Amino acid sequence: MRIFKENQRFRQWWLIILLITIVIASALPLFSEISINKVRLKSLIAPIISLVIFILIFILNLETRINSKGISAGFEPLPFFRRNYNWDEIQECYVRTYAPVSEYGGWGIRGFGRAKAYNVSGNKGIQIITKNNERFLIGTEKPDLARRAINKNFKNHKE
Repeated sequence: MRIFKENQRFRQWWLIILLITIVIASALPLFSEISINKVRLKSLIAPIISLVIFILIFILNLETRINSKGISAGFEPLPFFRRNYNWDEIQECYVRTYAPVSEYGGWGIRGFGRAKAYNVSGNKGIQIITKNNERFLIGTEKPDLARRAINKNFKNHKE
């Protein structure tokens, strides 16, 4: 297997319940204003913001790709959260088990400084260490397929 593609979405039941609860809770004051026929603009801000966040998280898609050129990952449809690594700039690359909360503070777009991560769920990831010692982890729900693609492409590139 030379090409690896994976798409992951935030679909954890607890996250969906939490987001729905936040949207409803932020809209509750609005219902009392509707009942007295006086809706103020500032009463719409919190429900609209929470609804936009809910929709954004629901449509976010972590897209990972491993091929003969390198590894890329990004949260689509957000173009500014895309990372590309050519094999030439990678010193080490392997699949590992990690601790999302203690190592990165949870799931999503995580990390500060040289150690960063894009992950959606689980505790398996593709660890990339660049030649300038930048560390980047991409969460995966298909660790065996990712490992095979890395071994095939990274090894072939090194030879």
